[in-house]
Amino acid sequence: MPLSRILCLAALLLTLCPAPALAETPTELAGIALGEPLAKAKGRVQAKKARPVSDSPWMQRIPVGGDKFFSGGYVLVGTCAAPGTVARIKMRYRDGGLDFFRTVSGEMLKRYGDPTQYKGDLEGRTMGNKWAFSDARLRPISLILQRTEGEDPELGAGNTLKLTNWGLLEAERACWQERHGQPKAPAAAPTGKSAPDNGYLPR
Repeated sequence: MPLSRILCLAALLLTLCPAPALAETPTELAGIALGEPLAKAKGRVQAKKARPVSDSPWMQRIPVGGDKFFSGGYVLVGTCAAPGTVARIKMRYRDGGLDFFRTVSGEMLKRYGDPTQYKGDLEGRTMGNKWAFSDARLRPISLILQRTEGEDPELGAGNTLKLTNWGLLEAERACWQERHGQPKAPAAAPTGKSAPDNGYLPR
C-alpha cells in the first residue's frame, strides 16, 4: 500500500476515535460532599471541636479524622445562609513524599486536564496546581493539590488536597454582613519606641 494512503488512513482513524472524556466536576473528598449537611458526615467529623474562623465569622472550621489515605483535615461549614452546609474540605495525605505527589498530580492531569493555575513558589518549597470548575448552579469550584516542604499554616508540611465551593462561601459572607455589617478589623498593636540598631538593620 502506498505511503500516502497509509497516512490518510491513519489520519482518518484519529478523527474517528473520540478523545478521552474528562471527569465531571468533583464535589466529594474523603467521603464528605460539598453542599451537603454536615450531619451526613458525622462519622468523619469532630463536631464538638468546631470553632469560628477568626477572619470569617460566617464560617466554622471543624476537624476531620483520618483514614487509610488521609491523616486528617478540616471542613468549613456555613453559619448564616445555610448553617451546617459544607463549603470547603481540606485533607492531608498520609504519604507526604514527593514521589506520591507526582503520582497524584499525573492522575489528576489525566482526569481533569491541564490546571488553570500553578500554586507554588519560586524556591520550590511549595508546589501544586489548581483546577477550576462550576457546579450544577454555575457556582465556581476549585480543586488544589499542593505539596509543602515548609510548614503549611493550616495542616503542616506534606501533600494536601483542598476542594472549595466559592459560591457557598460567598453566600455565607453576604448573609452574615447583611445581618451584622462588616467584621471589625483587629486593633493595631501599640507602637513603642524602638531600640537603637546602630544603622545595621533595615528600617
